Order: sequence, then structure tokens, then C-alpha cells
Amino acid sequence: MALKVKQLFKRLEWLGVAISNSYAQVFFSDNKGFGIALLLVTFIDVFVGLSGFLAVSSALIAAKILGFEESLIRKGFYGFNALLVGVGLGIYFEPSFILFFLIFLSGILSVLLSVTLEGVLGKYGLPFLSLPFILIFWMFRLAARLFADLGLSERGVYVLNELYTLGGKPLIEFYEWVQYLGIPDSIRSYFLSLGAIFFQQTLLAGIVAALGLLIYSRIAFTLSLLGFYIGYLFYSVLGIPFSEVSFSYIGFNYILTAIALGGFFIIPSRNSYLQLLLVIPLAVLMTVSLQQILDSFFLPVHSFPFNLVTLITLYALKFRVDNRAGLSTIFWQQNTPEKNLYSFTNFMRRFGKNSSIPIYLPFFGEWTVTQGHNGEYTHKDDWRHAWDFEIKDEEGRTYRNEGDYPSDYYCFDKNILAPAKGVVEKVVNDVEDNVIGTRNLEDNWGNTVIIKHGEFLYSKLSHLKKNSIPVKPGDSVEKGQVIGKCGNSGNSPYPHLHFQIQASPYIGSNTLDYPISDVLVRYKGKESLQSISNPPKDAFVSSLTPHPEMKKAFSFVVGETIRLKTFENEEVWEVKRDYFLNKYLYCEKTNSKAYFKVDDLMLHFTHFEGKRKSILYLFYLSAYKISFGFTPGLKLNDTFPINQIFNPRSIFLQDFLAPFHEYLRAEYELNYPESNRGFSNKALSLKGNIQKSSFGKNMESSRFEFIIDAAGLRSFEFERGSQNIKAVCESE
Repeated sequence: MALKVKQLFKRLEWLGVAISNSYAQVFFSDNKGFGIALLLVTFIDVFVGLSGFLAVSSALIAAKILGFEESLIRKGFYGFNALLVGVGLGIYFEPSFILFFLIFLSGILSVLLSVTLEGVLGKYGLPFLSLPFILIFWMFRLAARLFADLGLSERGVYVLNELYTLGGKPLIEFYEWVQYLGIPDSIRSYFLSLGAIFFQQTLLAGIVAALGLLIYSRIAFTLSLLGFYIGYLFYSVLGIPFSEVSFSYIGFNYILTAIALGGFFIIPSRNSYLQLLLVIPLAVLMTVSLQQILDSFFLPVHSFPFNLVTLITLYALKFRVDNRAGLSTIFWQQNTPEKNLYSFTNFMRRFGKNSSIPIYLPFFGEWTVTQGHNGEYTHKDDWRHAWDFEIKDEEGRTYRNEGDYPSDYYCFDKNILAPAKGVVEKVVNDVEDNVIGTRNLEDNWGNTVIIKHGEFLYSKLSHLKKNSIPVKPGDSVEKGQVIGKCGNSGNSPYPHLHFQIQASPYIGSNTLDYPISDVLVRYKGKESLQSISNPPKDAFVSSLTPHPEMKKAFSFVVGETIRLKTFENEEVWEVKRDYFLNKYLYCEKTNSKAYFKVDDLMLHFTHFEGKRKSILYLFYLSAYKISFGFTPGLKLNDTFPINQIFNPRSIFLQDFLAPFHEYLRAEYELNYPESNRGFSNKALSLKGNIQKSSFGKNMESSRFEFIIDAAGLRSFEFERGSQNIKAVCESE
């Protein structure tokens, strides 16, 4: 019997998670504790709580039966609109069998409408927010005039009776103590506005919601106050008449708008906070005007202004040609403003602002930047973001002999490669190579190949050798494929390669400030492997040649299984790919995931979800950045998102300050051996460390080591304080 009950609970586990997340999603969260707190808020009125619970349950079960994406169901995406409809109907109508049936139907309808709006708005990368709730609630309010068996509710009039039924005299005494707290009117209105999101016109509901919001997200809590008070003060400035009750039923629009546009759909920053000074007044004007229109139909405005302002703002931002306003939209939603911010700022540090499609060096071996961005000669104004490359010898010369002929130059006739996968857009292949010291200004760019790598992303490689280009327009090319040879055509007195990134497929187009990925740079006596780079003039640059053994150790293949054994523990990881084609290592035992991206040269871990006591988490930290190729003594450096490495309690204050300043840091270093040994005779040891700091002062340090041989990864060791984990690796 106990086994059957356990199996039943396991089968229904998804429903419990989805229900709690549905409540939390009202505030854009998937925090289960926050969801449970909000669920309890709705049960201040028991019947209203039951109505909301029934609507959510029917919606989630319908979504499950209809076969919608399970991860979205579990996150509550298809439940929170049903919840709002349920509590709205529960507060508006008297309890009856027909009402319960209508609430059940409304839950199913909210799923269908949510999926429909997801399909329509999703084409433009926009959320459906609470539009399904608004449309369904208005529909019922209009139709109810003809429902003779539905009586209007007097709920709220006998609140004390309802509370006595729920918790007896102690609950009533606590409720009255809270309700009559001596707090300023504006703060009282703030709490009432939070409660009004769930149709609960009580101070207790608002205080519980505010505390839950604070625990869930410090940034969201701060934004809720900022949005509310901007709206509150704007009412006063305009002299718009309002009462505490009437304002609380629309004030939550400004709270939700501030959270959505200040930190959830837009990365929290100084600018995201400042733009609320304009957006919230617009929401106020929209609320007041819409209320005048809807009053004639006896319909509440409820969250309609929040939906409109948020959607038109997000849609308008998609048409920007630059980000001078400093408002960056989310590219990977992690359901808290803090996680979104920490991941975004760390991504920018690691990979740069425009490197979603990596562009690599277009040649083999080591070349020198002889003219960089904003060059002395030709890289100026709209064409300033470009590089000229040549090859130099140990004496710093670019040619042998006297340098009188193009063939004397080391770079002349060397293979030029496609810098990334793409399609050839334009080819010029018939311009004569110049005599040394002369220029062809009529055919300025000389022989050229332009390759399209993505929308508004093209590379241009110019001054190539005549008749050396083997590709033609329309050909697909792979990264590293030969697309020509270095020459001396066009405006080129000496053989060199001109390389630039641009947004259009035309010869002569303006350049883009777009970084090169995974570049080994030697500059002013220092050598570093840079994930993204804009190498300066006189820098020596090259792409490392990957070692097959290193790739075997760390180039994880989907479907591969990896087993790690310690003295006391064992974990089995499977390499998987999710719905969005992101690759990750999954440990079923600890229900943990470590997301990564890998190419020919590098492994980067990008995100972790799960238990920090797992071996997988320690491996994620240690293998955060791995190069498959290396030179003797190479050091790799990187930084972690602070929420991925610091204890959540230790970043509580940092969360408040994060949009303005990060004082916590977590830095990664990986050291390759001083001698470049092969793998045949002796295993390779990679050692590294992780250093956490606060205000520049070192805190906790960790040390790790990988042992790699010809068969791949042999073992992994991690040491932090008294913790010492050594695991032996077996691939299956």
C-alpha cells in the first residue's frame, strides 16, 4: 500500500510543481516557496482560494492531456492566467455548482488562449503576459448579465466571518492588528495594490506578497516600490482624484510594469531604472483613459494597461539600430532579474556584445596586425573597424630578399580561410596584383570574397591574389575552408590581407565592431588566449591547433555517457540536448545540469542547475573554460556569474546593488604545463584555481586538477578548504 501511494505521489509530482509555479508566475517567478506563499494569500477568502486552485488545476491537467511542452507546463506558463480568472470569478460571484463548472471551463479556455497568443506574439519574440486572463474575465463579466442563476457576491463584506471559519479567534486578532497598523497611507496603498493582483483587498495579503517578493528577488522588490511610487506621485502631480481603494485596484499595473520592463524582460541597470520615469507615467495616462472607456461597458481595467505598455515597449525595442539607450533585452530567461543580470554581464565579459555567431581568424599560423581599428592609413570613419594582417619573421621583417616582388613577402600566396560557416555572397577574382609600391585605386578592394554568416552579419576578405578564389556566389563554405590566397590587388602597395565584418553584402559597406573569437594573442611580451578579441596593431595572432586527446577528453558528444567514481560516491552523466538545441551534461542521481558550448578549439561551460554538492557542479567550475590547443605555459582566465558560485545568502545585499555595481567577483584560472609534452609517453596535468573576492579582498580559494592521457580524461580532483574530491573518469 505504501509503495502504491509513493508511486502515485511520484506520478503527480509534476502537478504540485506546476501549481506552485503558476502562482509564482504572476510575478514572473518560478520560485516554489514564493508560489506557495501566494497560494496561501488567495485562501484569506477560502472560496476565492478554492476557485483559483480549481482553475489552475483544470488548466494544467488540460495542458498535460493535450500534450503541450512539459517544461512550460511545469514552470506554470499555462496556469497563471487560469489562476487570475479563477480568483476573479470567485470574488465576483456567489458560490454555486454552475459557477464551479464555469471556473473549470475557464481554466481549459485559458490554456487554449495562452497557446494561441503564444503562437501569435511569439513570432515577434513577445510574451502573452496576462492577456488571456483579461479577455476571459471580460467575457464572463459581459455574459454574466444573462446568467440568471449566477448571483453577484458580497464577498469581502463578511471577511471576519470567513477568517473565523479558517483560523478562529487568533487569526481574526492577527488580521485586525495588521489591518490597523499605523503606517503611512502610501505604504498602505502599496500593500493593498499587491493584494489586489489576486483580488484580495486586505493589508495582510499585500504584506505576505511583499515579503515573498523580497525573498524571491531583491531587484523585483525594489522595482515594485519604484513603479508604485512613480505612479502614485504622478497622480498627485496631475491632480487625478483617487481613493485608497480605487487606486489599489489599478496601482498594481505600475508595480508589474516596473518589474517587467525594469528587470525581467530588460536587463536591470541604471538605464532600465531611469526609463521607468517615462514608462510609468505613460502607463498612468493609459490607465486613466482606458478606465473612462471601459466604465461605459461596466468592465474593470484591471491589468490591461500593464499588458499594453509592456508589449508595445518590448516590440518597439526590436526596431532599434543601436543600443545607445543602454536597454538590453533578455536572450535567455532565467526567471529572476538577478540571474538574468549576472548571466548577461558575465556573458558580455566572456564573449562580447556581438559574438552570438563566432568569427575566427581567416588563416593558419601566426600573423601580425599591421593596421588595426582606427588605423593610421585607411581604417577610418565608417570603415574604421577592420584589420590588416601580414606575416613577420623573427627580425620583424615582412619579406625576404629585397622585397621587390610580391613573392618575396611571407604572406603572399598563403591560404585564406572562411572565418566561419556561411554562404558566399560576392566574389571578385580578376584584378591584377600590383607591382610592389604601387596601388590600384580604381579597384580599391581588389580581389574579394564576401561571406554571409547570419542576418546582418557578413565577413569581407580583400586584396586576394588574382584567380586564386575557388568559390563562387551561392556556394556554402565551412569554417576553415580555403576561399582564396593572400595577394596584392587593389589599394595595396604590399601584400596583405584586409579583413572586416559588416552588416550588408556589398563591397565598400561600412564595418561593424565585431570581435574575433578564440585568438591566441602575443602583445608587448605577454601571451593570452582570448575568447573574444579586437587585436591591436603590432599584435601577433594565431589560432591554436587542437590536440586530438584534449578534444577526446572534453568534446562531449550527445548520447555519450560519462561515469565518475570517488571513494564514497559515483555519478553517471549523460550528454544531452534540450528543446532549444543547448547541450548539457545531465546527472539523474542529483537532477543536475551543466550547460556548455563547444567548437573545434574551445569548451565553455555557460550555466549550471542543480545541487552544488554534486561532482557535476565541481566539474562545471573546474572545466569552465578549456582550450584543446595550447602553447607551453599558457594560462586561461575567465569569470563566473556570482550567483553560480556564491552562497545565495552572501549575495543578498549584492542583489540590491547589482544594477549599479558588482563588488563580488569569482575568477577562474587554468594553467597548462611549461613544456609542451606529447600524450604518448606521459599524461598531461592541467591545474587551476578559483578565487572569490569581495571589494577586491580575497576570500575563499579552490584548487583543481585534470589528468589527461591518450585515452582522454583519466581523473579529476577538486580541493576547497577541508573538502577534497578525487574522481576517476570512465567514458561509455
